[in-house]
Amino acid sequence: MNPESVNRRHFLRQGLATAAALSPFASGLLSGAEEDPSILGQGKHRYRMVKDWSFKRDGSAVEVRDCHEFVRTKSGNLILCTTHTANNLIEFSSDGRVVQTFGTTYPGIHGLSISEENGEEFLWLTDTQRRIVVKLDRKGKEIMTLGWPKESGKYESEDKFCPTETAVNPLNGDIYVADGYGSNYLMHYTAKGELKGAYRHEGFSCIHGVAFDNRDKAQPKLLVTSRAANKLFTLSLDGENLGHVDFPGAWICRPVIHGENVYFAVINSGRLQWGDDYRGFVMVLDKNNKPISLIGGQAPTAGAQGEAALYRNIEPKPFLNCHDVCLDAEGNLFIAHWNSKNTHPYKLTPVA
Repeated sequence: MNPESVNRRHFLRQGLATAAALSPFASGLLSGAEEDPSILGQGKHRYRMVKDWSFKRDGSAVEVRDCHEFVRTKSGNLILCTTHTANNLIEFSSDGRVVQTFGTTYPGIHGLSISEENGEEFLWLTDTQRRIVVKLDRKGKEIMTLGWPKESGKYESEDKFCPTETAVNPLNGDIYVADGYGSNYLMHYTAKGELKGAYRHEGFSCIHGVAFDNRDKAQPKLLVTSRAANKLFTLSLDGENLGHVDFPGAWICRPVIHGENVYFAVINSGRLQWGDDYRGFVMVLDKNNKPISLIGGQAPTAGAQGEAALYRNIEPKPFLNCHDVCLDAEGNLFIAHWNSKNTHPYKLTPVA
C-alpha cells in the first residue's frame, strides 16, 4: 500500500478522534466516523466524499475559475456561478450532466440566489468587479440592475459599495443586498428596486451573506453572516438587530437554509488572520442556530483559551477554500471552492 495513503488515513482518523473528544455535541455521534475515517460530520449529518465527481458536457469537464455559489431550481437542477466569463453560470443535474451554460459579462460574479414570481424563476447575482446587483431570467436576460445606492446618503462614492449577496422576500418581493466587501450596510429595496432602508449594526464586518429565514412561518426573519467577526446575526425584516451567535475561528460565508437546518461553508478556520493556506469545512446548525455537525471540522475545547478555543478543520483538511454549499433533493451536498486552481465542486453523499 502507498505509504502516503496510509499516512493520510492515520491523520484523518486522528483528526476525527480528536473532534469526538472535544465536541460539545451529544456523545456517540462520531462512532461511525471513528470506524470509517472517510465519513465526515456527526449525528444525522454525516457524509462521504464522491471521488472523481465533476459535471461534464460531451465527456469533458466544463472549465471554471473561482466557484462562488449555487442555487437549486424547481426542476431539481443546480446552477453554479464561476468567474470564468466563457460560462459565468453553469446549470447541471445532480448526476453531473451539464444542461446549459450562460453569462459572459460578469468577471466578478460572487453571489447567486433565486426567487420566484408568478411561477417563473429569476436569478440574482452580484458582481464585485462591476459593483452591481443583477436580476436575470432563466435564459440569462437582464431584468433589473442595481448600482451603488447613492440615494441612501451612506456612500461618498461608488467605490465604497461592493455587494456580495442578495436575498428576496418571497412574501412581498423585497430585495436585500449585503454590501460585504464595501461598507457593511444591508440595503433594503422594494420589488421594483426602490430603496427602503440601509442597516448596519455593531459587529458587522464583511457581511458576506444574507438569507430570508422562513422557518418560523409566523415571524420570518433575516440571517446575516458577519464573516470577519465570526458571527451570525438575526435581523427583523425591517433591519432590527435581534441578536447574534458567535462561532470563534469560523469564517462563515452565506447561510443556506434547508428544512429546519442552516448550512454554512466556512472558508477559513482556527486563525483570525488570512493566510495562503485556507482551512475550511462545512457547518450545520439546528433550528435554534446551534451547531450539530461539523463536516470536515472540529469544535473548540470547552473552556479553552487561544487556538484551542477556535473552531478548526480536521487534519488533513478534506476541502480547499469552501465558499458555498448546496443540497439536492436526495440530500447530497455540493461544495464550491474559491481561489482553488480551477477546482470543480465536490460532491458528498449522506450516510445513513
